[in-house]
Amino acid sequence: MIEAERDITRLVHDYAVLCDRAYEPEGLTALFTEDASWSSRSKDGSIDFGLHRGRREIHDFFASISGDLGPMTLHYLLTPRIDVAPDCQSASGHWYLLAILDRRPAGAPQGSAERERIVLGGTYAHDYRKLDGRWLISRLECDLTLQASFPS
Repeated sequence: MIEAERDITRLVHDYAVLCDRAYEPEGLTALFTEDASWSSRSKDGSIDFGLHRGRREIHDFFASISGDLGPMTLHYLLTPRIDVAPDCQSASGHWYLLAILDRRPAGAPQGSAERERIVLGGTYAHDYRKLDGRWLISRLECDLTLQASFPS
């Protein structure tokens, strides 16, 4: 089980690194199962990156997002709690998120290079499956609870 926890921690670290590389779609997509789901939003709806199901939708989302987010992003995923199933073929995880990023301000035209720096905070809930000896994300839900301006 310790090996599974270590491998899952590495998987989540890889996810954060690829997000910080302009949301590299091919690399990110490879971290998910074919039937995975990805969502990120606040409970009040003020932030909503949508729900994306399956690798194709996840890929397309990440391929399009860097037009509005970045070029600077820095994802911190902290204090993991990973629960591995007794058969070591599935697991769930909970992580805290702190992200500092540049985004296109509300009201700026699509494709604008204008940016504002913000901080986002929240929690991730993940499900994982081990397929062909490799851990992959099968569900990623991000509950964003903090959005604030960040000095640049």
